[in-house]
Amino acid sequence: MDPKKIRDLLEKYYNGESTLEEESLLREYFLNEPVDQEFIADQDIFLYQDQETNHTEDIPDISEELWHELQNKSTHKVNSNNKIGYFYLRIAASIIIIIGSFFLIKNQVFNKNTEIQFTDTYDNPDLAYQQAKETLLYVSEMLNTGKDHLEPIKKIEEGTQPLSKLTSFNKGLNELKPITEYTKADKYFKQ
Repeated sequence: MDPKKIRDLLEKYYNGESTLEEESLLREYFLNEPVDQEFIADQDIFLYQDQETNHTEDIPDISEELWHELQNKSTHKVNSNNKIGYFYLRIAASIIIIIGSFFLIKNQVFNKNTEIQFTDTYDNPDLAYQQAKETLLYVSEMLNTGKDHLEPIKKIEEGTQPLSKLTSFNKGLNELKPITEYTKADKYFKQ
């Protein structure tokens, strides 16, 4: 077979675009004919596939037996004793968890005999103070740079300051609420 044709068929095969006839031509070439040196690796692939195909044909088909077995046992009954057993197991597991939690909390929280020993990481207090100061300055700097994007909100707040005078207008409107009661009563007088 022509090496150019084999290259084209292999390219189609590896891209998943080959037909069954083209794959059978490749299989026939690699299994029955002498192969060129450039296609030795491809021949190994086809030989492996052929061996695995023959190997899987030797495996007996038990699907029919399984299907008939499943049809015969289609009604699966759960034993009521199992339900009761699972119920008691759940209760026992819950009790064990509660008791374990109690003792864990009792030993860690309520036991005042054990004190936590704090140890200094610095021997020199001046050096510790300097390191803490540098760390706090760094955190402060990071917090200040994090608020830079809030500058436009500050401008909005400055623009809303003149609107604060409207609160006095709102107070005046609240004083006019009793007049609405008069207008409701006026409706009855006009009749």
